[in-house]
Amino acid sequence: MSGIVWLASYPKSGNTWLRVLLTNYLRDTCEPADINTLVGAPGAGSRESFDQWAGVEGSALDANVVDRLRPQVYRCVARDADDTLFLKVHDAWARVDTGEPMFPADVTLGAIYIIRNPLDVAGSFAHHWGTPIEAAVEQMCGSAECLPGLPGQLRQQVGSWSHHVRSWVDDSGEPVHVVRYEDLSVDPCRAFGDVVTFCGLDYDAERVKKAVAFSSLAELQRQEASAGFGERSMAAPGGFFRRGEVGSWCDELPCHLAERLTAAHRETMERFGYGS
Repeated sequence: MSGIVWLASYPKSGNTWLRVLLTNYLRDTCEPADINTLVGAPGAGSRESFDQWAGVEGSALDANVVDRLRPQVYRCVARDADDTLFLKVHDAWARVDTGEPMFPADVTLGAIYIIRNPLDVAGSFAHHWGTPIEAAVEQMCGSAECLPGLPGQLRQQVGSWSHHVRSWVDDSGEPVHVVRYEDLSVDPCRAFGDVVTFCGLDYDAERVKKAVAFSSLAELQRQEASAGFGERSMAAPGGFFRRGEVGSWCDELPCHLAERLTAAHRETMERFGYGS
């Protein structure tokens, strides 16, 4: 039986970019990987995958029953894999109502947790779901426990931004490697190289450089313009790969909303280097 490395993040924190990097590194071909065939997809919240392994349609079950079955589904997925399995997950780490972890330790090799300044997350979050930025900020401050309904996805309980971070980093009890989006932007070879090492993959500096070159924002935008991107929310105006800039909140987030996020998450922000 293989094991799972969870690629965990609060939504719109760089999960897709990390999966592009991993895909390019693992496949090691002479051209950029297709963004519509990335590792980690369809992800831990996939309804189709759940239905297949549970043997029953999740849509016919109470959400708490679905949650109760998810750990066993992940065991089945891991058992069927030949190699280390990378799975995208936006859920916060949690226990189901039986007390069992939703992401079972017996098939978990570790987790990569991608974290991004919540001030930058807000604008990207609002764009992805086509919602006012005020609503995105309130979601991040914990006004709603679950993600907006997504076609083909199970209920994903995220909670507030700080809760999500702490759930994986502090509560999971699993080996967790934290990757700051900002570090990945400033020095992608070093930050991604650390990911390769944490995952126990054979490290090759030249492959890392090639993976980084093949995963540029310009390349991702080119592919999306040419063939579309299956993970783009239909509610989002324009493309999925938008700006990707560190500090974009300065011209997207009104001052009172920046203050709201900072007041709600100051402790966690400062812990990970997002102090004022």
